[in-house]
This record gives sequence, structure tokens and C-alpha cells, in this order.
Amino acid sequence: MKYKMIFSDMDGTLLKDDYEVSQGNRDAIEKAVAMGTSFVVCTGRGAFGVVEVLKQMNLMGKEGYAICQNGGTVYNLKNMELEIRHGFSSSILLPVAKRVRELALEIYYYDDFRFMAEKETARVRKYCAVMSTEMHLLKEPTDYDGSFTKCLITGPREKLLALRKEISYLEETEIDIFFSSPIFMEIVKKGVNKGRAMAEIAEKVSVSLDEVIAVGDGDNDIPMIRCAGLGIAVANAEDEVKAVAKHITKRRYDEDAIAEVIEEFIL
Repeated sequence: MKYKMIFSDMDGTLLKDDYEVSQGNRDAIEKAVAMGTSFVVCTGRGAFGVVEVLKQMNLMGKEGYAICQNGGTVYNLKNMELEIRHGFSSSILLPVAKRVRELALEIYYYDDFRFMAEKETARVRKYCAVMSTEMHLLKEPTDYDGSFTKCLITGPREKLLALRKEISYLEETEIDIFFSSPIFMEIVKKGVNKGRAMAEIAEKVSVSLDEVIAVGDGDNDIPMIRCAGLGIAVANAEDEVKAVAKHITKRRYDEDAIAEVIEEFIL
């Protein structure tokens, strides 16, 4: 099978601990792209958190796409213009935000290139510095004049699990809830995920999902790993991810796992 597209998660899959793309991964991606294989980053980050990574791989300004906010938004790499957007009403989060405060958790809101938090904390300042984004403060989610593409809640896992159980009724009709790490619980519009966004892009460029590789490590990567022709879990992936993958790499994210995938299935 000749694979035409690779969809790769970023944190825990493509990037090193310093949020950089290793030289080994860069070289392999450059070779794959030169052969006509599209490389698509597929992340929970907002668009502001992917631009520098795309520049490292020399993908900015070229034909291609970036999936952000777990499928809530898709951008065209030629100009980083928004191609696809799936938003949900801010009012849905009013009872969620109230309970977040009672549990002493932190809640963040996303829309396109905008990042919003209820208050300025050390974690928020660090996040904005790492992601190179401005901080916007909201006392209530409904103070924002628009809809959100993602919400992230962070704190101790036991509290997040308790909150998820309390707000699970919203998953029946309004939103989907999942974990992107042990301390990050994320909310998107019902039906939105990386797999759906991957399928939307593949259809847009007339590529069959059988001709697609998807690589990831976390719970939020499972939808794209399941529906790709070749779903791959990196060596450090969670057990749930490995269970649905068709292939598991020998290398970890910090050992050029993406280069291994490209060398084995593309070059």
C-alpha cells in the first residue's frame, strides 16, 4: 500500500520534551514531503501553538493542512486561514464553570487563535509563554461574544473524574468529553474529534482513508488511529491507544518515533 498522507499528533508523539521537532524527525518528514506525501499535524493545541512547529518542519506556506483543538478547527498551511470550524455555545459551559470553581480546578476556553482563562495563574502564564499566545480573561464563559471550539479543564485527576461524572449528561446531546493527558480534560462539540477532521481533509483532497497513516499516543488520538488505513501508536502510548492500533513503534516520542514510521512505511 502506498500511503499518501500522515496525520501526526504533536505532544507525546512528534515533539521532544522541549517542544521542538528533533533533527531526525525533521529530516524524515522533509524526505516524505519531497516524495509527495502530505504531513498533517493533528493536535489539541490552538493554532497559536502550532505555527512555530510548522516553521521548524518548513511546512508553512505550502500545500497542506493543520488540525487544531482536537478537530474543532482546520487551517490551510498556505496562509493559516481557517478552513473548517466546529463550535459550540458558551452557555453550555455555565454549569461546568461553576462546578470547576467549587472544585478549585482551572478552566480555559479556545476559539480560533484566541485563548481565554478565568484568572491569571502561574499555570496560565507558563502556558501562554510556551504557546506564544496572549492571555484573555473571562469571568464567565458567556462573557465571550461568540462560540468556543474547545474547552480545557486541568487539575488533579480524581477531581477531573468526579467532574466528568457530574456533567456526563451533557454528552447525550451537546458535547464530547475526553482526556488528552492525566491532568487535562477536554470538551468539544458533539461528534468532533481528530478522526472526523482527518476524514474531512482526506475527502477534500480526494484521498482514501485506506491511504492514510495516523500516529498518536493519547486518548484523543484514538478516533483517528481507528479510522486510518494504518493506525499507529508510538511506544510510549497509553495502553488503550495500543489496543486499537494496527502497529506500535519500537521508538518513543523522544527517540524519533515519527522518523521510524516514515522510514518503515513511506521511504
